[in-house]
Amino acid sequence: MSGRATTRRHGIKQAPHGATPGHVVVVGAGLAGLSAAMHLAGAGRRVTVLEAESAPGGRAARVSLPATEGGTYHLDTGPTVLTMPDLFADCFAALGEQLSDWVTLRPLDPAYRAQFADGTALSVTSNVAEMAERIRIFSGSNGSHDADGYRRYVEFVTRLYRLQMRDFIDRNFDSPVDLVGTSLAKLVALRGFSRLAPTVARYFRDERLQRVFSFQAMYAGVSPARALAIYSVISYMDLVEGVFYPVGGMNALPTAMEAAARKAGVEFAFDTTISAVTWTGDRVTELRSLDGRSWAPDAVVMTPDRPAALKLLGRTQRRSPVGGRTVTGRHSATSRPDRTRYSPSCVVLAAGVNKTWPEAAHHTMSFGHAWSRV
Repeated sequence: MSGRATTRRHGIKQAPHGATPGHVVVVGAGLAGLSAAMHLAGAGRRVTVLEAESAPGGRAARVSLPATEGGTYHLDTGPTVLTMPDLFADCFAALGEQLSDWVTLRPLDPAYRAQFADGTALSVTSNVAEMAERIRIFSGSNGSHDADGYRRYVEFVTRLYRLQMRDFIDRNFDSPVDLVGTSLAKLVALRGFSRLAPTVARYFRDERLQRVFSFQAMYAGVSPARALAIYSVISYMDLVEGVFYPVGGMNALPTAMEAAARKAGVEFAFDTTISAVTWTGDRVTELRSLDGRSWAPDAVVMTPDRPAALKLLGRTQRRSPVGGRTVTGRHSATSRPDRTRYSPSCVVLAAGVNKTWPEAAHHTMSFGHAWSRV
């Protein structure tokens, strides 16, 4: 796994033996930044991670609040669904470590329970045979058709995932031309560029099942009616690979990643907000923080969300390639108007309670009447 992770997946080459390792600054200690730091350190680079918050995690953060009856509530503030744990295992393997030595992951069965406005519910499992039987019973008069459709849908998303992971997700692209080839033609042949909602409807007659197997596009902020079928690979992660939960909460994972990275020599600077960057030509050569510290690395890895990254990169005092003088303004790479259509945010309510509901699943998805307006 480590060879795949450090040479092919991330394109990080080992530093030559005896050479001085380059210094890389990673901005952000969320899962992306921690992953980058671990792979870079495993490839022999000297790595510094800069994080504005006081602890690692990014979206997968944790807050601790006192309980009125005494004690403390520890609340995960971000994701609760963990899929593809092998990608995290790759990060630890890059450092010669094993994920299981740092954090315990428990498979969830059911992965989630879908509840509908008509009072019905369906528990989703990654056991294909068992799930097909549940669908047969759940879907009533459409049961046999939809159970068979489920088996065919799993085959479809598996083919789509394998193609996308091997030839698109798991590759580095230096030019748009790299996207053109037989793999793109195969993706078209699989109808990967069709709309997700009608694609799912080809396999399921029951509208409730159409919701269950298309809502995952909303993880990426896209309506299933508007999303392309390639987004169904998210369903593959749930349906085939399964859903997991770290013992100690989701934040246990980034906490473990930080500890393993520190052990490997990665330096962390928390409570560090970057206020400006310096460009030399088309390269960032210096970063400065609000408290006056500065870093002059050989390379920078930016992991904040695109709007935050663009704002940071646009607030520059950069070296002009002519005469080396300092010019204030936006770098040419970010000077074009940003026409990106951003996905909507959401409201998250986190509550600490002193009781349990044995009949409730770890994840419960509630589907209302207004699905067509999503």
